[in-house]
Amino acid sequence: MAGGDDDRPTIMVTNDDGIEAPGLQALVRVLVSTNRYRVWVSAPHSEKSAVSHSITWSHDLTAKRTQITGATAFSVSGTPADCTSLGISKALFPSEPDLVDF
Repeated sequence: MAGGDDDRPTIMVTNDDGIEAPGLQALVRVLVSTNRYRVWVSAPHSEKSAVSHSITWSHDLTAKRTQITGATAFSVSGTPADCTSLGISKALFPSEPDLVDF
């Protein structure tokens, strides 16, 4: 399991519809409400369905802390692949998640 004082497993959520997508918000609410997991979110600023598997290499990525109740969340300027890569690289979070849900 991911390290730290919290022994709950960590789930990182991402998507291709953007950080404010209703589906992502609903999934995070349900996961948080169980109190069984630490919930991390790393999702694109906006909808990126047509480019979900691409990576950004021609310009810098930015990540901005975003408020999602009960979760640690970042809105990322790149694609879903960029969001996943940042999330598991320890660039945004203190350790690797136990599970990534897309």
